[in-house]
Amino acid sequence: MKVVLDSHAVLAYINDEPVSEKVQKYLDLGRNGKAKLYMNVVNLGEVYYVLSRRKGVDVANIAMALLKKEPITFVIADERLALMAGRIKAFHKLSYADAFAAATAMDLDAVLLTGDDEFKSVEDKVKIEWL
Repeated sequence: MKVVLDSHAVLAYINDEPVSEKVQKYLDLGRNGKAKLYMNVVNLGEVYYVLSRRKGVDVANIAMALLKKEPITFVIADERLALMAGRIKAFHKLSYADAFAAATAMDLDAVLLTGDDEFKSVEDKVKIEWL
């Protein structure tokens, strides 16, 4: 099973929100080799700026260090993926960063883990596991 983590899912996990248990389940599956976890670096940057604004740069830096210890493969936003995200953004109502998460899930034929309602606009194109 391949799972792409959206920034919404990672922030929910970091902030210990009620849905964090579901994110924890996927992290455990990744640790046990039962799932391959991915996150686009654009969405990683989104997590970083949100944490920096809300909790400070020191907290954001610690969170980045901890995330890198998790069984997550960080996907580089190359030209091909950027154009794919651009096409998604052009025809669907969602943020540019969210378009990268959707493009990554589509490219990897993976499930996208999120609780962000913006992804409802691409439900017909991306397999989504809702938090």
